[in-house]
Amino acid sequence: MSAIKVPILAALFLGSLGAQITGVGNFSHIVANMDRSIEFYRDVIGLDLSGQPGAFSGNPAIMNLGNTPGAQSRAAMFRVPGSAMGVEIIEYKDIDRKPVQPRFQDPGAATLILSVRDIDAIVARVKKSTGRIQTLGGAPATIQAGAKAIFLQDPDGFFIELSQRTPAPETTAPATANVIGGNFEIMVADTDKTMRLYKEALGFEPQASTAFDGNKLLMDTVGTPGAQFKRSVATIPGTSVFMAFLEFKDIDRKPIHTRTQDPGTPILQLRARDVDGLAKAWKAAGGEIVSANGEPVNLGATKIVLLRDPNGLMLEILPVPQQPAPKRQ
Repeated sequence: MSAIKVPILAALFLGSLGAQITGVGNFSHIVANMDRSIEFYRDVIGLDLSGQPGAFSGNPAIMNLGNTPGAQSRAAMFRVPGSAMGVEIIEYKDIDRKPVQPRFQDPGAATLILSVRDIDAIVARVKKSTGRIQTLGGAPATIQAGAKAIFLQDPDGFFIELSQRTPAPETTAPATANVIGGNFEIMVADTDKTMRLYKEALGFEPQASTAFDGNKLLMDTVGTPGAQFKRSVATIPGTSVFMAFLEFKDIDRKPIHTRTQDPGTPILQLRARDVDGLAKAWKAAGGEIVSANGEPVNLGATKIVLLRDPNGLMLEILPVPQQPAPKRQ
């Protein structure tokens, strides 16, 4: 994919729109088998399912949003205790699908980061499930300040980072919940280009890293022995949810570029005051619009749009909460 370049006039336009982002929705990802994924996230990870998924539907707005003509889809959502971000799994049918399972270091690979009270209980269940453990040795590693962490993959290859700190951090999660917080991470091809676009087009204020780290314990924990990485972080505007951006070197990397319907596709939902204006700004910056005809989908009183960042991550831009997105069923 070609690099995104932001002309001076476009940068001025983008800067005036950056404050539009007001919050986060779900980390959505496309799965091959809904029932299998529900079992994994509910029974293995321990997230609460927000109602049963409905039947497949060919909602025209959803088809235009993801540019999936003729397809049907259905979705299931999970609450992440202690976080404004939820988890949504989506399954498509009646359209060609090509599953992809990126490696952790590949640009476009995404990670759901979960803080937990008891990491060992989840790991024990993962070992008996359709998921797999990414961390070398198959057990949580003890890292900074005595915290424990492990990296997993769900049945479709999505990465999940579990971390446990003692004492547990403050959280709004109920005392009965094992999961007590959630954040998001994306692998990038070029940190500087990615940070510039997120700052100028979306109003993120990233803390960009310039130094690579080849710490052996960290690299073994993420399952990339011998590599180096640098990690930049930004808080999603209007929330306490952070989004991390990792760039690797000294290891083979293959960028992913999926279609909306392909199992393995990650989508992060963000909320904006002016979806149409944000889409125009994104396009002015050279960004890609996935939605049909390269335009936001008109819902009457408002609009929604699906974008793609230079690493392959899709961003679903939703209106503010009083204008909910269309249901899939």
